[in-house]
Amino acid sequence: MTSIKKISVLSIIVIISFLCVCCDHNNEESMTYETYANAYYTIQYPSYWLTSEVDDTVVFSKADNPFTMTVRAARSHGSYFQESIDTIKENMKAEACIVGGNKGYKFEGEEDDNVSYTFYYVQEKDMYFEIKFEYLVDDDDDYKSLMDHIKNTFTFNDFATVDALNRSPKVNGNRDAQWLADIEFVLEKLPQYHKNLFFKQAEEKFLAHGNRIKDNISSRTDHELIVEISRWIAAIGDSHTSFVFNSEGLYPFRFYYFSDGVYLVNSSPEYQAYIGLKLKGINEKSVADLIKLFRPVISHENESWFKMKFANYIVLTEVLNGLNITQSQSANFIFMYKNGHEKNVEVKPTRSKIQHRTADKSEKMLYLKNTNENYWYEFLEEEKLVYFQYNRCENMEEISFSVFNEELFNFIDSHSIHKLVVDLRHNVGGSSYILDPFFAELKKRKSLDQSNQLFVIIGRDTYSSAILNAVTFKNETNATFIGEPTGGKPNHYGQVQIMELSNTNTKLPYSTKYFTPSREDTDSIMPDILVEPNADDYFNNIDSAMVRILDVNAFD
Repeated sequence: MTSIKKISVLSIIVIISFLCVCCDHNNEESMTYETYANAYYTIQYPSYWLTSEVDDTVVFSKADNPFTMTVRAARSHGSYFQESIDTIKENMKAEACIVGGNKGYKFEGEEDDNVSYTFYYVQEKDMYFEIKFEYLVDDDDDYKSLMDHIKNTFTFNDFATVDALNRSPKVNGNRDAQWLADIEFVLEKLPQYHKNLFFKQAEEKFLAHGNRIKDNISSRTDHELIVEISRWIAAIGDSHTSFVFNSEGLYPFRFYYFSDGVYLVNSSPEYQAYIGLKLKGINEKSVADLIKLFRPVISHENESWFKMKFANYIVLTEVLNGLNITQSQSANFIFMYKNGHEKNVEVKPTRSKIQHRTADKSEKMLYLKNTNENYWYEFLEEEKLVYFQYNRCENMEEISFSVFNEELFNFIDSHSIHKLVVDLRHNVGGSSYILDPFFAELKKRKSLDQSNQLFVIIGRDTYSSAILNAVTFKNETNATFIGEPTGGKPNHYGQVQIMELSNTNTKLPYSTKYFTPSREDTDSIMPDILVEPNADDYFNNIDSAMVRILDVNAFD
């Protein structure tokens, strides 16, 4: 690394240091530290670097050669915004841009063969910025030098470089040795990396269960082992911390757990004659038996999330085999007609996942329309109702949420609207901050924020960041909640990292943060009006939740 390159690296870090550290933070509280860990580095940073609204402060990652540093922080000081902009302008070119759907500035510094960096100031609530700095290292000495620059520039209590923190080391050996290495890695590392692994289960019980699995490796099949590991992890009690099945094969069915039973809602073409039939069992096991077998294997915190996962898991070949429900690749699914007659269907697995059947239903049931889009809205003119479906907490490439949100409220303002419906039934998460512009605009329209005009539909797939959005609706609006209890727990562990078990090619997501947005620590967000999905309504193209909303008089 040449001295010129070192100077450019150091100068950029000094600017980052200015942006992240405000002038007056000498009180005792400012000396507390927060910890951030990712797949490669664990650092501690001053707690005043960010507010509760921002997830990350400094992220270090190394994939092959590139080194990337991202700084995210929040400031509410009156003059801090302009001071930050002016300081960077002295050193870099600036241009207006859109970042993550928000208006802001883009700053680019000088670039050489090894160094490139880009600064973004995002005007989100006038206090949020993101800085990205990339450095390409040629060798270990360059890398160590860069680490030293960063360590000396910032004040850290601890700066630990841990190569492949989340990846178990590869071992040479047979199948048993590989399983042993990965299980031992989980036993050692998961208690360290999880935010609070023993919040529900005692450490002794967790360790004893893991050691029992180790002791029985040679006497269990691979499928039995993955099911037992899933049972071990599910006992932690955190739905975000779970063992991921590889889906070696899937039976060609798609099921849904309705209030009146488990029904087939889609299949591969050769089995579509059975769509609409109720599942009675698989092989010798009834649905009631299957529920008992699957419950301890599925990571869940409430019944809604279990129902969703159960319907998905009963088509996984390795799980059915690992639970000894099947003894071969084929399985006998037993269906029941309304008249009580049964139909046995012997099937073999496929590699294709069967999706929900929406093509012939979306025109009749809005909630099955455009499910592949993160957000969209439709105006029901006769009812004077705007239906806004929010499916993923992520910006779309075609249109950022901030632009979409502006269009949505412009439409609302230019029409006579009696009801606004926000449908969160498909939303399993992402970044909860994406919806912030919606809440900001809604607060400006008090006449729409009435319990008989603003409705939020929730369900079993409402999860993770979508739960945080739902809690905001609960706490800050007068919305009426309708649907079924959410799959996500309001106060929950989350902000997931992935543990990679290299020897067995499996993955284990785990939580690194605890969210407490709700005043009440309940298992689910409960609807004000309970409407559970039932098979008759679904197969007759009736959206029960929307029917109830349409029945409400907006002027009572």
